[in-house]
Amino acid sequence: METQPRVLVIDDEEAARYGICRALSQQGYLLEEAADGAAALAKIDQFRPDVIVSDINMPEMNGIALLRRLGQQAEAPLAVFVTGYGSEEVAAEALRAGAYDYLAKPFEVEELRAIVRNALEKQRLLRENRHYLRELEKTLADLRRSQAALVQAEKMASLGRLVAGVAHEINSPLGALQSNVDTIERAAQKIRQWCGSQPPETSHALGPLLELMTATAAGSRTSCERISAIVTNLRRFARLDEAEFQRARIDEGIQSVVELVRPELGSQIELRAELGGLPEIDCAPRQLNQLLLNLLLNAIEAVRQAARPGLIQVRTRALGDAVEIEVEDNGCGIPAGSLERIFDPGFTTKGARVGTGLGLPICCQITQAHRGKIEVESRPGEGAKFTVTLPVIATKLAEG
Repeated sequence: METQPRVLVIDDEEAARYGICRALSQQGYLLEEAADGAAALAKIDQFRPDVIVSDINMPEMNGIALLRRLGQQAEAPLAVFVTGYGSEEVAAEALRAGAYDYLAKPFEVEELRAIVRNALEKQRLLRENRHYLRELEKTLADLRRSQAALVQAEKMASLGRLVAGVAHEINSPLGALQSNVDTIERAAQKIRQWCGSQPPETSHALGPLLELMTATAAGSRTSCERISAIVTNLRRFARLDEAEFQRARIDEGIQSVVELVRPELGSQIELRAELGGLPEIDCAPRQLNQLLLNLLLNAIEAVRQAARPGLIQVRTRALGDAVEIEVEDNGCGIPAGSLERIFDPGFTTKGARVGTGLGLPICCQITQAHRGKIEVESRPGEGAKFTVTLPVIATKLAEG
């Protein structure tokens, strides 16, 4: 619903204000008056005019000084100035300072009405343009988020297929290795039994060989168990054999992601996981794996930038009708001026060659799709903590 146009008349002469207001009184405008520039500033804050009609020559604060003060406002009213005869140079200065137009005294009433009407129309168009620009910026931001989400989702799907393929390919030779280890252990056992029925010198001669076989088999079995654990974590991370959205326990997925990033830590970073036994929740497990992976990789990068021994902590807890996942680090932290922008697509504090600006926006998008929320606390130079809260029950993923 459109509101009435607002016009503020400013002049130190009461008769001049009366004449201008009378000329505009039948045009459907809301009118207010001010006797000087200082009074006009207070009136503008309260009345919020679309256009001001002001004398240029006023005591204390003239029209041009008032215009420059208004220029500091985000959505300042347009100014129409009234000048005395022979003041063209002053009028030109006013136009250079940003005035919409000027009238030279004496002027025709219709001329005044036409200029004010045109100024109001321009103000309306400017306001609409600002509105459309904000809507466009919002739409572009939504498109960037959607595009980033689609790109990242495809990357994660491809990664999931790759990980599942690698896990499958490793499983075959792993099975053969485990079988060979079993064969070596059985062979060593039979040789040991055979040595028991032989002369002592035979047992003594074969003793070192048996010890080597036993130690080698034990070491190989330990290595096979480590490889098997890695394969299990890879399969849990990929979760290609599961429905996209389901009721699931996410503890195993969290643990698998934690184990998968450990090789990235190096000797100067410690990663602790305190998992609180979460209940089943409605979720897309692969998306939550992706969310946690992004948060952990960001934390690792932040700790490395701090260039000191680091600590990253992953905590989970049940909150009745919700679950909470925390990722906290003692890294470089987030600059105060960047906190409000870290979830914007394309924004990164890592530099163009390091970060893409997609990790945290994807985390935000996944959290919102699960009807949850993600919050961040940070102390520059001391670290950051990201907290993801997800509902236990969500009928379906929100439209992303």
